[in-house]
Amino acid sequence: MTSTGTHDDSSKTPNTGGEGGGEAGGGGGGSAAQSPPTATSGIAVPPELRHQALARLLGGGSTVPDTTIQSFLDQAPDLGIDLALLAAAVRGDGPSAQVRQVCLPVVGAGRTVMLFVSGGVGGGPPEASAERAAAIREGVRLATEAYGERAHLAQALAQPRERWAAASFEAAGLERLTILSYLARTLQPRDAEGSLAPGNPVKAPEKAAWPGAITVHAMDGSASDEARLRQALDASYEDTMDCPELAGLRTIEDIVAAHRDVGEFDPALWWIIERDSTPLGCLLLNRCPAQTCVELVYIGVAPALRGLGLGRLLLRRAITAASPHGRELRCAVDERNTPARHMYTALGFRETERRVAYVALVQDMLGKQGKSRA
Repeated sequence: MTSTGTHDDSSKTPNTGGEGGGEAGGGGGGSAAQSPPTATSGIAVPPELRHQALARLLGGGSTVPDTTIQSFLDQAPDLGIDLALLAAAVRGDGPSAQVRQVCLPVVGAGRTVMLFVSGGVGGGPPEASAERAAAIREGVRLATEAYGERAHLAQALAQPRERWAAASFEAAGLERLTILSYLARTLQPRDAEGSLAPGNPVKAPEKAAWPGAITVHAMDGSASDEARLRQALDASYEDTMDCPELAGLRTIEDIVAAHRDVGEFDPALWWIIERDSTPLGCLLLNRCPAQTCVELVYIGVAPALRGLGLGRLLLRRAITAASPHGRELRCAVDERNTPARHMYTALGFRETERRVAYVALVQDMLGKQGKSRA
């Protein structure tokens, strides 16, 4: 019902003038020296062009103060951003070389590669999209060269008004997934109700009860609970209305790793939903102290539990659990998931922004034959 694997974790990624968002990972890598490119081929950005490339990436076409660029460079190691993956389409060489478009891939948890690219105004000339696509492809190649199988699924986000994004990402081999609606609900101290601890049962909201023989408990970090979580996730994906196109592109292990990497993981805020001792769904909350919020990383149940009003009860309980830990509860939902959007609206969530999500298997972007599913 929420969380697509393309959510924006701004606690781990600095703001740029381009687009993108997600979980950042570490590691190193590099590239051998290359001959001067044409405007529609990409290169690994050499040291002498790094300042110019970062100005293009961070400024989106505007002038960027040197202090902003230096701040980005200072933050990069702590955020797991590998600047050896910085790629660009460059025109000319030597002192007259001009950085035209830039892509910074960020390899993250769950074998994801989030692509941040230099932006444009409106649609932009056709050559701008071709140059941007060249930078993206080179960035993906560098990520694969440096990280191997850790670079599996490429993702990118763009604002709906950015017409250049569709042409650029699709030319680079990504496919438009959907529009994500980012939602937030203000949390109040009065929302708090009871306490949670790892392994303990999670009570339904006040004056309510979980329907049928359903039970909900917080994870305890045990191997058996980890296995039940994977079973619950797998069951909840059946006939999902949230980005069904992602099915099979990553393993359950990749998905859990990506969910756990958002903000701060606390097993007391990860709940498994069962009926007759069978895991059939889960609700996952992570604290994000830097944003003074809590992220609703995922909520979903199997078809057998849908239509019982369980989603609304779980969300109400999530609000009470989140309220001691932040000022807002945030999530992202596929705009096509009308029932979930109505539920969020009814419980006080408001839309804060919209992003167009693009995805592709890395090996497909590099032109290899066949799709390597998870």
